[in-house]
Amino acid sequence: ELGFFGPWHLLQILITAVVVFVIYRYRNQIREYKYEKRVRYIAASILLFLELSNHIWYLYNGSWDLAHMLPLDLCTINIYGATILMFTKNKKLFNIIYFWGFGALLSILFPDIMFGPDRYRYYQFFYAHIMFLWIYMYMIFVHDFKPNLKQFRYSMGVLFVLAIGFILPLNFILNENYMFVNRPDGTPLELIYGYGQLLYTSGTVVVIFFVALIWYGPIYGYLKKTNRI
Repeated sequence: ELGFFGPWHLLQILITAVVVFVIYRYRNQIREYKYEKRVRYIAASILLFLELSNHIWYLYNGSWDLAHMLPLDLCTINIYGATILMFTKNKKLFNIIYFWGFGALLSILFPDIMFGPDRYRYYQFFYAHIMFLWIYMYMIFVHDFKPNLKQFRYSMGVLFVLAIGFILPLNFILNENYMFVNRPDGTPLELIYGYGQLLYTSGTVVVIFFVALIWYGPIYGYLKKTNRI
């Protein structure tokens, strides 16, 4: 088993941090590398493979279900968005989905799987989430993308409309819980559950807003310190 903050969990946290440092440390060399585009395409292809292999894993285990496997949870949206981003370097796309990347950090710190390194699902889960975090750091450090507070407000507005206007009613129809806007399902959001659907969903949106702001904090500090915003 994985073990919460056990050695196999801590290993992935360490790998995540080391690669982010390497991207930052060698950002100029990577930017000037003549095959840099190839690096982006390979990374995007690996991330897409990891996501598709998840569907194959569910099919193999006889637990694949269309209603449950729609690409509507925040991390899956990030996976597909980050894949497109590496192929296109689309700044408008980045300015929306970067701020939703806090899901990667939460999934790495609080993984909702118990499989250890003897199971493929361990690697698929961690690296599907870790890679889109790496991709966002890559675009900031290597390609000088500069997320700012105006873009943060716009991104959160898009997420609010998506979550409340589309995901919430769809969850009721499908009896699913994409983005955890209907119920906590064992997450720390249990603390605000039990006071009615309206208060729970509103509270979830507020929590997401502040977690996204915390996620943006270190990058904002980095950009401010280097006079890039």
